[in-house]
Amino acid sequence: MKRKTIVDLVTAVALIIVGSLVLTFPLLKVVNVKYIFIGVLAFYGIMNLIQFILTSKAKDYEGLFTMIASIITLILLGFLEVDNNPLNLALTLFVWIVLMSLIKLKKCDYYHDANRPIWIFRIVTLILFVLIGLLSVINLYYEAEVQILVLGFFYFVHGVLELVDPVTNYLLDKK
Repeated sequence: MKRKTIVDLVTAVALIIVGSLVLTFPLLKVVNVKYIFIGVLAFYGIMNLIQFILTSKAKDYEGLFTMIASIITLILLGFLEVDNNPLNLALTLFVWIVLMSLIKLKKCDYYHDANRPIWIFRIVTLILFVLIGLLSVINLYYEAEVQILVLGFFYFVHGVLELVDPVTNYLLDKK
């Protein structure tokens, strides 16, 4: 298995674990949405920076761009009051989803230009990411416990969708 595939796999599994942990926060009575969202974005940005550093020889800038998108969203989150205004929380998540969609679209274009059949899977996961993201943004207008569950579900599903790329690359390379 290639180093890049292993690093992408570990990053996707880490995102699944983070999503699962966020889903347990309401049971543990941890309901500060802003700090949880900041923690998830910071973790995701750091993981993608590490991913970029470890796979720099592959000339793949997706990790770097994802880290930049997370930083932009963290800055926006710092300026907006999301605890009492679910519209600001929805706006912040929507900005992150738009930035990530552009990054994922660029990656699809890279695979398409390289004549790799994985670009079809990437387009499908991009469409699913946007749909799940929009459904998550729409459902952030409830109390804090539900907002945390929606965020946990979103990041869990996003981790599963991110898992498609390394698994498919591994299967195509094995073929």
